[in-house]
Amino acid sequence: MPQLVTEWGSERALQKAFDAEGLSLSAVEDPSLFVPQPAMIGVFERAARSVGSRDFGLRVGERMHCHTFGLWVQYCIQAPNLSDGMERARKTLHFHQNSARFSLEREGAYAVWRYRPKQLDLTNIQHTDHIVFPMLQSVQAFLGATWQPDWFELTYPRDNDAHIIEKALPAPIRFGRDAVGVAMPLACLSQKGRAATPSPITFLDVAATETLPYLHDPVRTIMAMAILRLMDGKSDIDGIASMAGIGVRTLQRYLSTDGMSYRDLLAYVRSKRAMELLRNTDMTITQIALALGYSEHANFTRAFTRWTGQAPLAYRRHIKWNTPFTAEPT
Repeated sequence: MPQLVTEWGSERALQKAFDAEGLSLSAVEDPSLFVPQPAMIGVFERAARSVGSRDFGLRVGERMHCHTFGLWVQYCIQAPNLSDGMERARKTLHFHQNSARFSLEREGAYAVWRYRPKQLDLTNIQHTDHIVFPMLQSVQAFLGATWQPDWFELTYPRDNDAHIIEKALPAPIRFGRDAVGVAMPLACLSQKGRAATPSPITFLDVAATETLPYLHDPVRTIMAMAILRLMDGKSDIDGIASMAGIGVRTLQRYLSTDGMSYRDLLAYVRSKRAMELLRNTDMTITQIALALGYSEHANFTRAFTRWTGQAPLAYRRHIKWNTPFTAEPT
């Protein structure tokens, strides 16, 4: 998406779209991050308006490939046949997002592979469109790159500019459905997949990549928002509540149902972010402290030592040089 916005518009337009949703641009560059879907929907709609393109979402999806989704899609397309691949996708979608579900439904002599949002919002045109090509390409992984469906389904009513989307897709579109769909003859489901790979991906491999495996919504989304805001050095509870569209007291109540306070949540995301920066960057301890919202590095050092039992410098030396850990005074 960022590349397309800058090609068609400007870097300023891209930054404005992300800023408006409280997201860091680096969020889309890291597939391991759980990005709350409402925020990404907002970015899609704002970005499309900024570049004035009706097919913006569709073109974003067209540029997405299997590696964009990490191990999840690779696991699905390594299935023995198309039907099994769709079943894998249905069972593992929650590792990628938890705001929709997949289903395979029969309509006469056809099977329709459907992506159905939990909440249908007819204004989410661009985000809806961006799903079409990844779904098509996942089916083509079994049926061949030139295969075309019998029809597509989209969740919003046909609008005045829908002819742009109709021209861009290789099959008729049925608008106003309750899912994004790709239709095919039933016989396609038995089509065999790729030949066996030397290192096949397993369900456990996919499960191991889940960012927040032990949390459920709304706490999972709240923590994801905290992680994303921390990437911009923001740690205030008011900002997260605003991003989530709820009040501070409601947010605190959600957290308490999972036995945590906002202070607990902030400590967790700060510790994970701190370890990542110490491992993968050359930022100084002071720079990391400021990036995590601390006013001075001494406070960060005390907190990090409390979280891990190691001072930040000792942790960095141990990770980078694999040297024996020796505690340092804080």
